[in-house]
Amino acid sequence: MKRNEFLKTLGAGAALAVTFSCLGGCSKDDVSSNTDVTSGLPFTVDLSASSSSALMNNGGYIIKNNTVVAKDLNGNYVAATNLCSHEQKRKVIFQNGEYYCTEHGARFSLTGNGLNSDGSGGLTIFNTSLEGNILTISA
Repeated sequence: MKRNEFLKTLGAGAALAVTFSCLGGCSKDDVSSNTDVTSGLPFTVDLSASSSSALMNNGGYIIKNNTVVAKDLNGNYVAATNLCSHEQKRKVIFQNGEYYCTEHGARFSLTGNGLNSDGSGGLTIFNTSLEGNILTISA
């Protein structure tokens, strides 16, 4: 039996299900179709919320809206996209006072400059502003 004959016997609904499951297996991992790094901005972080407790310590970070929000080693709040410029994977974290991609080891300064060859494409940095316990991250 040929493929199109087989699909006809299954019906349209089953054919769509088979098609979408095959297409899903071919998609790029970690990155949605939207790679606009500013799409979730601006947003706020309530520093008094338990979900933000990592930001109480210098060097701590959270990921929210595809953004790494961190408290640098000097106690300043910083933010950058978690989309690495090396291979477009959402694997950037904050480690040892710099942004770091866990996928291939790309390293970025707090200003977004690459610190090694994998980080040479740079990283998009966002603005932060603090008012009371509310931290705002914007483009």
